[in-house]
Amino acid sequence: MIVYTFPTLYEDIVKARINRFTVVTESEKICHLHDPGRLKELIYPGNKILIRNVNGKRKTKCQVTAAWSGKEWVVTDSSIHNEIARKFLPTDAKAEVTVGKSRIDFAFDNTFVEVKGCTLARDNIALFPDAPTKRGKRHLDELIELKRKGYSVLLMILVFRTDAVCFSPNFDTDREFSNTFIKALEEGVNVEVKAFQLDKENIVYKGEIPICPQILGKVKSTPHK
Repeated sequence: MIVYTFPTLYEDIVKARINRFTVVTESEKICHLHDPGRLKELIYPGNKILIRNVNGKRKTKCQVTAAWSGKEWVVTDSSIHNEIARKFLPTDAKAEVTVGKSRIDFAFDNTFVEVKGCTLARDNIALFPDAPTKRGKRHLDELIELKRKGYSVLLMILVFRTDAVCFSPNFDTDREFSNTFIKALEEGVNVEVKAFQLDKENIVYKGEIPICPQILGKVKSTPHK
């Protein structure tokens, strides 16, 4: 199942990451990197990347689309996450719904949905986040509160690689987020982890992967469905 198609992609090599959102390539292109993570396993001098040309009034005329993991291309562009997630939701789902001090990505009927993208995997385990995220923790807290108020809530995690057999919150990077993730499971927040692969210009849905057993073992009560 193809869920997204990029325009033509060009291979290049990272020369430098000059700030959080800007990469200079060996061909001297200055490209936007639309991802809030550290990506230190993917975006580093000498590694291969895929870029695409972009139009508009931006300072950069290209965008980093994916990086080589050593085994496969991993999509590193969070600007497309919600467009992909929408493929798995009702057509009337509303985007960017204000809840408390934040915006939840989608809402439909009695359900709220928050979307997170995952690019990091170690020892065949998909890990999120790859950088501390107070915003991510706040979103989990809000999903928990909505669940307590009687709403149906869903955390949808998009894993952009195929070498992971299960998902775990990244305790080493962000213990507060990870503990809140466990709490969310205990409170009955539904979690769906979907894996994707970049095949030429196409992002292909490969199916769901489970939460790792060692994480489910930390849950003190059986999550409500």
